[in-house]
Amino acid sequence: MTHDISFAWPPGQLTVDPRLAYNGISKTYARQVFESLVDIDPVTAQVRPWLASSWSRPDPLTVELTIPAGRHFSDGVPLTADLVRNSFCDIVNDLSGVTPLPSAIAGLAGLSGVESRGETVAFRFNRHNAAFLHSLAGVNLAVNKPSVGGMRLGTGSWAPAGAGCLTDGRRRLLFTAGDDGLADVHAGPAAGFRTAQLHNPGISYGLCPNVSRGPLTDPRIRRALSLLIDRERLRPILDSCGYTVAGSVLTPTALHYRDCSAQLAHDPAAARRLLDAAGADGLRFEMVFNSSFSPIDAELLSAVADQWAGHGIELVLHNVDFGELRSRQQSGAYDFRFFYYTAIDPDALRYQFAVDQRNAMCRAERDRLDDLFDDQLHCPDPTGRRKLVHDIQQLIIHDGLWLPICNVRTVVGHRPEAVPRLALDAEGLARFTHPGI
Repeated sequence: MTHDISFAWPPGQLTVDPRLAYNGISKTYARQVFESLVDIDPVTAQVRPWLASSWSRPDPLTVELTIPAGRHFSDGVPLTADLVRNSFCDIVNDLSGVTPLPSAIAGLAGLSGVESRGETVAFRFNRHNAAFLHSLAGVNLAVNKPSVGGMRLGTGSWAPAGAGCLTDGRRRLLFTAGDDGLADVHAGPAAGFRTAQLHNPGISYGLCPNVSRGPLTDPRIRRALSLLIDRERLRPILDSCGYTVAGSVLTPTALHYRDCSAQLAHDPAAARRLLDAAGADGLRFEMVFNSSFSPIDAELLSAVADQWAGHGIELVLHNVDFGELRSRQQSGAYDFRFFYYTAIDPDALRYQFAVDQRNAMCRAERDRLDDLFDDQLHCPDPTGRRKLVHDIQQLIIHDGLWLPICNVRTVVGHRPEAVPRLALDAEGLARFTHPGI
């Protein structure tokens, strides 16, 4: 008899190709089906084996991984080093022209070729990629292969069994867009449910300005707006769901976080001087967001709008559906966006903010920030890379390119009689099967 497990998640947009999965529900769906070469311990941030049993860097431009026998795709085909190579060649061949830029392409920055011999897969780079092993653990670089009809197949315990449905042969895992109170797994805690939780690593939840638009082209105005946010006054709202006040562009659980709280301190006098120097008056901005990503989005942004209103600055909130949000993001039709991004490695900053990557701030041309992004990725010395990432965080805050608000905590509740064990990985994704558990 097949047992059904229902998984409710507010955003109802599901992308089943792991290489293109971007939102939390799509990544969670893909993670059950597709496994990665390596994994990351969500507590220690250390890389550990998964499909690959071992790995090495024989030189700064080469990463070699051993693929042992014994794993199979869901159609019964054995996993081999050749098929791993093909999986990564498919990413390069299929996705290089896709927009917005997929994380899978960003994670392979500098890759010059992939080779296989026996049980070994070798990745060769034309420049050192310091983030590669952490990127390799992400769901977007999970190993997969094509099948009839264009469906990608994985080596995980679950396989697709219809729209929004997975099966492991004994159970069906059903992904639903809403929660009617009867779901077995859902976002957030509930009475009688066990919970898995994670303080998300990556980019803090913040206001992302469109620096190509109106007054926001002036860094003095952007910086002033940040100084006018009293983040401590937001704490009661954040406490309601276990979020914490942001202290930087990265969150404290991300690699190479630097506490920049002093730069983010509430300082209306300094803000006024910057606004006067910029000749700013009668400022009005529009914020586009979708409130499905967090239970406190609307309340939190309304509080920020109230704070700015006290200084004569109007922030108009537009809580839009996913179609409009995507359209506005791609066209740049917004003053501010509000989002966070979960990733253990600080190269997430380059992926989201660099001019030649997703360029969330709509910057017009390369500058010192892009040079720092490149330097941190290609730096082979961990101490030197840490310093570069610290400099990046300080520069972004100084130039008002990101207005940090809070650090996100992901909580997933599950009925113990339906799902006895569930864990969150380093990407904040629920796993119904998890290495080491």
